[in-house]
Amino acid sequence: MAPLKIIGAGWGRTGTLSLCQALETLGFSCHHMQSMLLDPTQNPDLFAEAYHTRTCDWNRALGSYDAAVDWPVAEFWEELAMEFPDAKVILTVRDPEAWYKSVARTIQDWPMSSDLEWPERMLRGRKMARTIIREGVLRQFHDKNSMIAQYTEHIERVKRSISSDRLLVFCVEDGWGPLCRFIGVSLPAEIPFPHSNRGQDFEARLLWIRKQILQNGEKKTEE
Repeated sequence: MAPLKIIGAGWGRTGTLSLCQALETLGFSCHHMQSMLLDPTQNPDLFAEAYHTRTCDWNRALGSYDAAVDWPVAEFWEELAMEFPDAKVILTVRDPEAWYKSVARTIQDWPMSSDLEWPERMLRGRKMARTIIREGVLRQFHDKNSMIAQYTEHIERVKRSISSDRLLVFCVEDGWGPLCRFIGVSLPAEIPFPHSNRGQDFEARLLWIRKQILQNGEKKTEE
């Protein structure tokens, strides 16, 4: 287990995949929902169990990753900040209305067609996501005002809890500058900051993940 150096406290649909790809460009091995689904060493059940117990062997759960962003990890930012006191915390943010609309057309209901057979790993991942995200963090999603209030309160809670020298509040539109200064690395030469996982691409990304897993030999499972 590499000591965790970066903890992503931002909720999903705030630019977490773009941040993950940026961190990988800077030399980190970054955990994200997508990498968890693609990585056969990952066990989604550990995160689902942690949601109920609030305890986890984080070395086992995160394996060789030294950075972690997006759900499921964002649900455990407080536990991870205590477990890894030297890790820096990055809080990705976006306009609350835009965040709500993005969630509504993507992760609120993973669009995995019943007309296809899906890898067992993706079905386990979706079950975990349903526990932590749909039935957990987003359980009040039907009430837009309440959900946006919870989203903004989450941001304020992270700001209150993490010291300013340890925390970067980050909007992916800000690009390399704030991120590299915070981490203490040089800006990548002539590499544009990634902007990935747009809402309209979400279903296509799930299909791409399915294809990658099946090409690597995992059998399909009927849901």
